[in-house]
Amino acid sequence: MAKHPPKAIKRITCLGSGFVGGPSSAVIAFKSSVEVTVVDINVHKIAAWQSNSLPIYEPGLYEIVRAVRDDHPADLHRKDHDSFQNANTHHPTRPRLFFSTNIDQAIRSADLVFVCVNTPTKAHGIGKGSAADLDFVEAATRTIARVATQDTIVVEKSTVPCNTAQSIREILAANAHPGVRFDVLSNPEFLAEGTAVRDLLQPDRIIIGSLSTPSGLRAAASLAEVYGQWVPRERIIMMNLWSSELSKLAANAMLAQRISSVNALSAICEVTGADVDEALVADYWRAIIDMNEHQKQRFTKRIISCLYNNLAGKKLAVLGFAFKKDTSDTRESPAITLVTNFLTERARVAIYDPRVPQQQIWRELADNGCDPETLKRNVSVCSSAYTACEAADAVVLITEWDEFSNKTVSATVPITKENQQIRAAASTVKSTTPLDTPREAADQGVSRLSRSGVQKTASFRIPPRKSAGIVIKDPKNGEVKTFSTQQSSPDTGLLLRDPNIPPERTDWSSLGRSVVSPANVESACDITSSIDGRLRAIEMTSDSKPPGRLDWARIASSMRKPMFVFDGRNILDHGKLEALGFRVEAIGKRGTTAREPHI
Repeated sequence: MAKHPPKAIKRITCLGSGFVGGPSSAVIAFKSSVEVTVVDINVHKIAAWQSNSLPIYEPGLYEIVRAVRDDHPADLHRKDHDSFQNANTHHPTRPRLFFSTNIDQAIRSADLVFVCVNTPTKAHGIGKGSAADLDFVEAATRTIARVATQDTIVVEKSTVPCNTAQSIREILAANAHPGVRFDVLSNPEFLAEGTAVRDLLQPDRIIIGSLSTPSGLRAAASLAEVYGQWVPRERIIMMNLWSSELSKLAANAMLAQRISSVNALSAICEVTGADVDEALVADYWRAIIDMNEHQKQRFTKRIISCLYNNLAGKKLAVLGFAFKKDTSDTRESPAITLVTNFLTERARVAIYDPRVPQQQIWRELADNGCDPETLKRNVSVCSSAYTACEAADAVVLITEWDEFSNKTVSATVPITKENQQIRAAASTVKSTTPLDTPREAADQGVSRLSRSGVQKTASFRIPPRKSAGIVIKDPKNGEVKTFSTQQSSPDTGLLLRDPNIPPERTDWSSLGRSVVSPANVESACDITSSIDGRLRAIEMTSDSKPPGRLDWARIASSMRKPMFVFDGRNILDHGKLEALGFRVEAIGKRGTTAREPHI
């Protein structure tokens, strides 16, 4: 590298403002000193990126975009962004992220150009339904060659077949202006929908592929210098162009193999009566069930069978349309196929997703071949889950959004500089009386706690009176500390504060919430730990509905009977639903309504 020092990259242009280009550009501008311009031919999409309603949703993305686009401080330390605690947020000295439709000007001014255009599956000809359509990649490459007037590094980030970089090199060389040189790099993305910003802020690897020529190595070193401003050098891996392209395809293939294996196992579980959650004992396999095409058809057949082999005229409430939670990405979403299947069976479908725009849902269904008149007549996109479920015959849960879950939620008070007194974790907490509901806890003056970590026990109680705080007793020296609590609403639970820190200096949001019980239950607890005499974190759980979660009892009261829930992601507590009168079916489980198997 000493013989070929890197070129200083001051300006980057990103062709494409989708799920790769948008977040990647925002994080690079946020974490480096580089000025980044994102361009797209879609005027409406660029307008959305310039507004406060971004065209895509990813946790933390809005805060980062505002920081580098509007020179606004980024707050990634709020409770809902706890995965970014080590993001080293900072306030840029000036805006460094720009969005534009002036593609030619952005290319001419760039030292490096990212190609982040869409590579959909071919819809015609040889390879239809399986091969990647590279029309947009070729068009972007020809535009770069036509416009660029200075030496430029061109980086392919789109998911492409092997040797695409060679095709890009040939097109650029054949169409370049005299004296203009291009170096082509491969820099595949390994982002997951819902965690894209975290994956970019804290990547486990950055792969850069280049030719082994002096010019190619210098270009690779230049891009490495950009990432090196926040990514540890040992995570930046250099390799040749073809290996880099293949690494992305290999990662995708291994993920597909994993999903197919889990899907096959889940089908066996449904027939034999085994439980897929219990069967997937190895950490490698423990994941939310995903759906390949075969799984979608099996799930459809199961729904039809349970609803008495007839969906005609019946209302199905579809909860979730995104590919997965914490994203608005709908590419390859199982909801598209399932809703299409329901419409083929002449069902009426009501769809609710908290993040996917209504027009995007209509577009995805139309692009999948749904008849416009059928869509208009039999599909409604609702603004709430309750509206979607009203008078429905069944609920079909497709996306694992947290708000849909009815499972007990635990929240942990994190360690902070202001709260050094809470130090050792507790694992098992026992109460003197087993309790079934928070109301029983209130009646008997006892609250339930749960722990994760090393095996420990703790005793606790809620006095039958209003108290000012949570009392923590150190069993090693007998010292007792009272942590004051703040309750901001009936549903949010309690906040702990170190008594040594004045209230005006306490960052309540950074301390987090502990859901102890409903608001009418007294809030003070006496806690004793038996490990090293100190407590590092207190984790409390409640059977009460956490804030923002669906009230399944309310849903049950509005549905037609008998009422069904089809859990396509295995995120629901089926026992609780059955207690409300639901008949529950889930992938990989036999279910309430045992009918003919569909393998």
